Amino acid sequence: MDGNVFGFVSILVFGCGLYGLYAYIRMKKDGHINETLLLGKSYMEHMCKNREEFVKKSLPAVLVFGVAATVYGAIDMIHWFVTPIPVLDYIGLAVFLIILVWYMVYTSKLKKQYF
Repeated sequence: MDGNVFGFVSILVFGCGLYGLYAYIRMKKDGHINETLLLGKSYMEHMCKNREEFVKKSLPAVLVFGVAATVYGAIDMIHWFVTPIPVLDYIGLAVFLIILVWYMVYTSKLKKQYF
């Protein structure tokens, strides 16, 4: 049962990573803020004091998050569904969690600065 739950989490993380990469491409193309990944319920794009600057500063973070989540999700899916690779899985988890915390702190500071 535990493998099924963790396997589901790996699929979820992988999907979030793909969405992060999609959001990066869309933001780079159209210059609009991805409210789902960057703002949450309390903020809306039209409230931003300088949208262009916010997008410019948040794009690298979205890309790093998207790549990290996609890579870790893939490693974790291989670990749970193909062949156990515990050391690589633990290293991937540690790196992903560090990047996730950094992403949350960095984007929170951007919101405070631009909203």
